[in-house]
Amino acid sequence: MKNYLKNSHFIDKVKQNVKVTGARLADRHLNLAVTGLSGSGKTAFITSLVNQLLEANDSAELPFFSVVREERLYGVKREAQPNLSLRRFEYERAMQALDAQPACWPESTTGISQVRLHIRYKKNRGLSRYFSEDALLILDITDYPGEWLLDLPLLEMDFAQWSQHCDQELLSPERMQLAGEFVTLRDSLDLTAKGDELALKHIASVYTEYLNQCRSAGFQLLQPGRFILPGELAGAPVLDFFPLSDVQVQQISQRGAVKGSNQNLLHKRYEHYQEQVVKPFYTQHFKRFDRQVVLVDCLSALNNGRAHFNDLQRALNWLLTSFEYGKSNILSRLFDPKIDKLIFAASKADHVTPDQQSNLVKLLDSMLHNARKQMQFDGVATESTAIAAIRASQAGKAVHQGEDIQILQGTDAQGTPIRMFPGDVPAKCPGDNFWLTQGFDFPRFAPPQRLEQQALPHIRMDRVLEFILGDKIR
Repeated sequence: MKNYLKNSHFIDKVKQNVKVTGARLADRHLNLAVTGLSGSGKTAFITSLVNQLLEANDSAELPFFSVVREERLYGVKREAQPNLSLRRFEYERAMQALDAQPACWPESTTGISQVRLHIRYKKNRGLSRYFSEDALLILDITDYPGEWLLDLPLLEMDFAQWSQHCDQELLSPERMQLAGEFVTLRDSLDLTAKGDELALKHIASVYTEYLNQCRSAGFQLLQPGRFILPGELAGAPVLDFFPLSDVQVQQISQRGAVKGSNQNLLHKRYEHYQEQVVKPFYTQHFKRFDRQVVLVDCLSALNNGRAHFNDLQRALNWLLTSFEYGKSNILSRLFDPKIDKLIFAASKADHVTPDQQSNLVKLLDSMLHNARKQMQFDGVATESTAIAAIRASQAGKAVHQGEDIQILQGTDAQGTPIRMFPGDVPAKCPGDNFWLTQGFDFPRFAPPQRLEQQALPHIRMDRVLEFILGDKIR
């Protein structure tokens, strides 16, 4: 019986692979990466994207999505989980949260999950339309924790380089204030002494607490990501390491590692983390993407202040070096997939008034200027926009000092009505003087109340769909 089940599973897997390979040969299969750091709105975005496609022919408002505007979309349906080793994206659970009384936001991503959609449409170009009017696009969407993303650059860094990077981050006054206990314990550790697993575990736990405090304070550039969200690695010795100071790095570079010492154990655990945790995460997922959506929560960073804004900018630019970008062709789709189209999306656009959304896009472009130039050089098509995957506010007007101004209207988590002007958004990365007088107050709105079976309200999700899918469904 066991052999039968094993063989049956193997046959199903082969059939699935053949089907996907055929779809990729015909350019009818797309792997979409939804990338964003913690709190950027990935779960809400994927939930909305799936909802808009499922409701595209009914209640969804998608005027800029050409296949809908031209009435060529026959329908969209969810398919069985494509990778049986990964969790199914919990779309139904997210919708239940949004439909609850009172409505609440879906839970944040805690692990890797996938969803597969079949999009059937009427072709409007190419010779094949004379033989068959309809076609099928297979869309796979992968969700993964933002906390794990920033581990990807670790693949290019040895233990000493990573330690020096972390030590540079500790130079900021805001971080040093949170790291006091960790720095004291780390600096007092005798690296040449016989390996003390309990001592290393304790210092690693203090370092983990420091990372969690940084996250609570609004910082994003935090490694290792599994320390914050360990998943199945909770309690494993592979997480019992931490970065050394610059002085300690200089010392060990001069004398080398002593076998069985604290220094040796830290090196081994870091290398194991690289090879057994980060590398599989990269090779199994990040080398297979065709298109990418990068979600950026600029507003929370503006709320938190200069140090947090600069931290977010560094984290994003660092992160984007970890993906494979370039032009796509039939061979690369099969053997070496590259991301050939990428859209940068400033999330939570419903947290600013409509007249400030253009500034939000300009600010995003300013933050990612260098990374975007490199992608364009590699032949990658890019676009920037401001979106609200699930719109939670409405624009209104009020009179202030005799003048009409735009405001936002919504409710907070307690159901209390909110009417406010949250502030102006700078059109470029602010200088040091800017932070002395800024006065942002971007609120956290409760999810919108909507009628049953009504598509989720949004801002510019149709533009995102057109950019990502438009050329594939013509």
